[in-house]
Amino acid sequence: MPLAVSLIFPYLFGLGALLALLCGSIREQVGGSGDAVALQRLACCLIFGIGLNHFLVLLLSDLKISLITGCFLSCGAFLFLLLRHPGTVRQLCSAQRLALCAAFYIACLYVVLGEPVSGWDARSIWFLHGKMIFYSGSVDAGKNWLVPSLSFSHLDYPNLVPIIAAQVALLAGYWNEYLPKLSLVALLLPALLLLLSLFWGKWRRLLLIAIPLLFTWPWLKNGYMDGYLALYAGLAAFYLGRWLERFDRLDLVTGLVACVIVLQLKNEGMLYVPIVAAVATFFLLLKRSRRDGRPGAGDTTSLTPAPLPKGEGRQAGPRLQWGEVREGLVLVAFAFSGWGLWERKKHLFKLKNDLNLGLQSLDMVQQRLSDGSLGVILKYLYVVNNVNLSLGILLLSLVWNLRKGNRPGVGALFCMLVGGLYFSGIVAIYLATPHDLISFHLPTGERTMLPVHIILLAASLSLFTALHSPDGRSQRDS
Repeated sequence: MPLAVSLIFPYLFGLGALLALLCGSIREQVGGSGDAVALQRLACCLIFGIGLNHFLVLLLSDLKISLITGCFLSCGAFLFLLLRHPGTVRQLCSAQRLALCAAFYIACLYVVLGEPVSGWDARSIWFLHGKMIFYSGSVDAGKNWLVPSLSFSHLDYPNLVPIIAAQVALLAGYWNEYLPKLSLVALLLPALLLLLSLFWGKWRRLLLIAIPLLFTWPWLKNGYMDGYLALYAGLAAFYLGRWLERFDRLDLVTGLVACVIVLQLKNEGMLYVPIVAAVATFFLLLKRSRRDGRPGAGDTTSLTPAPLPKGEGRQAGPRLQWGEVREGLVLVAFAFSGWGLWERKKHLFKLKNDLNLGLQSLDMVQQRLSDGSLGVILKYLYVVNNVNLSLGILLLSLVWNLRKGNRPGVGALFCMLVGGLYFSGIVAIYLATPHDLISFHLPTGERTMLPVHIILLAASLSLFTALHSPDGRSQRDS
């Protein structure tokens, strides 16, 4: 059984290899060379595998049947890549990268498994849900979702991590307070690989990437989901912002799969993903309108990325063709199907969120705006929970770049808007919920503000990875 547990990452990688089957031109696009590119691709495969595994369990319900089905798909996809694209497999699975992954895997084990599940949310929500799925052998949890005495456990919360925890316990043959935390390692390893890919060969950026880990460190090992939500929210914002600058499809894929994790990890994902989609649409429309306004811009059916300096980055094709759009839509539809399946199960089990948001919340918003609660919320979140610290880092980075004659690029502006809108959304939720602010909501501000911290830090990183001079020419800090 320990051997079976150790195969969880090859299993997820094999499932992630199905990405090449769904998006043929993306498979060709990601055929580039370079260690940073390979690490990014490897992380994408693992993240996509996590999403596909979640989809299979929700679709088939039975834990054993879904795991067996996933094993067949994983082996089949890996063999397909090995036979049809052996060079890709050799690049991703080279001895150097396997050794690097093994070292990071051991480090993740040390971080995550160093203490048992102990926090209230960890024991009474996330890993309780995993225990229910494990002992019932099904994601339907033997209809325990309908038991009124378990309403304290927020049964409507997404089950991405509880499902992996139940699968780990199934492979091991037992449940305890340590082993199911391997589900957190499954999330932490690809996030670390993505962070590593950002400063590979550019070690001066190490500080900018180490800061997010310092912010989230306590929340990566205590069994809460907030640290992982923050990491993936920041990574999604960074890579989607970089895609808007370079139109590199690998960055688009990375941003989308990271958004899938955010959406299926916590309910806050239902706030984050619409914000990201709206801001990305805004920048795409803005870029198109500016291009259409230039003399001689006759072709309005494609998006043209700004040129990159010679030898820097990975230049995508000059235009976004319909085939790429179609494959992107297929990827989005598939990736978000797991969320749709869980929403359907919530409807069948009549699971509702305790925040009770809706039109009826307008009266509560009006009342709290009139009694001064908004000032209390802003002070608590901005000062007590140190949003001013991450905002200060961003402002210092911005001033430094402006003094150097560099203006912020699209990626940094994208992250700034996403972070600001997400912060505003959390404030609006605090205003709208019926629960007491002082005793219920504000004490959780330390962790609900983690995504804001990391997104603002992603904006700071974007300022240093894609600098733009006043005349619009892209530069690099390498």
